[in-house]
Amino acid sequence: MNLADDLRRFARRLAGEGVSAEDERLVELFRNRAELKKELSALDDERHRLLDRLKLQEGATLRVEEQLAALEQYLGRPEEGYKCLAYFQLRAVWRGAAQRLEQFSGELARQQKDRERNQQLAAFERAKRERLDDLERELVEARVLADQLQAEQRLAEQQFASLKGFWNHFRRSRLRESIESRRFRIDAAVTQLTDLGDRQHEIESESPPLFEGLSIDGRRAVNLAVIAYAEALHERIAAAGLADLVRESTRRRVYESSYGRREDCLALMHRAGRLVAEIEGMQDDFADIKARTERLRATATYRADGETVPQYETLQSASLVLLEEYWDVYKALLR
Repeated sequence: MNLADDLRRFARRLAGEGVSAEDERLVELFRNRAELKKELSALDDERHRLLDRLKLQEGATLRVEEQLAALEQYLGRPEEGYKCLAYFQLRAVWRGAAQRLEQFSGELARQQKDRERNQQLAAFERAKRERLDDLERELVEARVLADQLQAEQRLAEQQFASLKGFWNHFRRSRLRESIESRRFRIDAAVTQLTDLGDRQHEIESESPPLFEGLSIDGRRAVNLAVIAYAEALHERIAAAGLADLVRESTRRRVYESSYGRREDCLALMHRAGRLVAEIEGMQDDFADIKARTERLRATATYRADGETVPQYETLQSASLVLLEEYWDVYKALLR
């Protein structure tokens, strides 16, 4: 059996002609072969993707190894040791300030979320109570009407039963019509009571709406307070004469920095270490933060209605905090 015979049998199978068990097996083999080719192609694509990722990772690893080798060579020179210690002490000041800012932002966002959620729940309960009050008034009116109609119906039925004799025939006819008409009104009143009761139960069973996140105004309020906090941190560190050095430590690598002689590095390490301790243990001045925030709000503008981060040039003294991204402030801002 050759390939031409296999193809002819396969063609007869596609044409709907009767085929043997051998032909059925051949068709199944063709199907399996096609599926295997698809799987092989997918595996080959995945292999190429993994190889590309491996090359990227190898490149990143090589760069890190080169940096470590350069750092080891640099640190192997004793005269550079104090400069390195001073450099990383300055980096510790930056990390300490950035952590304080991130914690402040997270706590403020949580408080704002709780505040807006409570306001949402209060508005929901208030609207719900108003609807229930309106519905209760309708229920009272409906009950009064139903009770009145039922009382009138009982009286009419008593009158109808008391009318005897043929001379009361016309009065009985009119009274019967009145009773029948009132019965329809009573049924409608009872139905209305039932519908109002169902509506009342539905309203009482309503669940509060889901909280979809902070509003634009809420995120703007948090961001202005975060910027005010970053400004306060900057002023505190600038007062120690280290703000610019701390900022430069995030822009340069350790072997690109210079802080003078050994005595200069020791003095710088002492100042930076004391500042790290102060940042870690400082108490937040919320009155000052509030005053700063109000000052920023008075001048802050935004590029679009949906923006939550103000334009830095409209923040006056705090503009430097955003412009230079002190304490990784943009990471702490809400979008």
